[in-house]
Amino acid sequence: MPQRLGILGGTFNPVHFGHLAAAEEVRSRLRLDRVLFIPSSIPPHKEETMPSAAARLEMVRLAVTGNPAFEPSDIEIKRGGRSYTIDTIEALHAAYPDAGLFFITGLDSFLEIRTWHQWERLLTLCSFVVLSRPGYHFADLASLNFMNVASGELVRLDRKEHVEAIIRTGAFTFFLEMIPLYDISSTDIRCRVKEGRSVKYLLPQVVETYIIKNKLYG
Repeated sequence: MPQRLGILGGTFNPVHFGHLAAAEEVRSRLRLDRVLFIPSSIPPHKEETMPSAAARLEMVRLAVTGNPAFEPSDIEIKRGGRSYTIDTIEALHAAYPDAGLFFITGLDSFLEIRTWHQWERLLTLCSFVVLSRPGYHFADLASLNFMNVASGELVRLDRKEHVEAIIRTGAFTFFLEMIPLYDISSTDIRCRVKEGRSVKYLLPQVVETYIIKNKLYG
């Protein structure tokens, strides 16, 4: 049976329990064999100063230790330069030719899919797993012409009549997932560290220790 491989990318600046809990929820629901956590080298949509790619990868490595289904990946860091999702997906297809790829992203990010590099081709190369986000509604996806056929299902998700839906339209497949609210943000963690406030229970202790030891965000 082909391997089912989840892909969770991001700056992970820093990785926190929200990332981990969401990934585990998706892994369980979609029966994924593994979830790859892929820190970006230079993300195309973000310009802020951040710790080195090596430091962010190490924080991910520390965070996922203990879950055999979670695995850090340096695929984008090794490639260097700006990290475009389509380049990563193509590289993963080459590395895992028999695997089914499930790209995990938030509803807020997916609403901007038409700004992504070669987005139409990207949607044909993997299934997209779109997670609910505070302040956003699945019905907003109807603004994307390829999601118009699912407008009724989108509304039912927002009403919480269902917690997930599979939408197939043309060559595209989407798994829409209403997940528990994890009100944790990397931005808030960075601010807390800078201001000397506690970040306990927001991220793994080993990651907090690494941040303090290496004087990140201070």
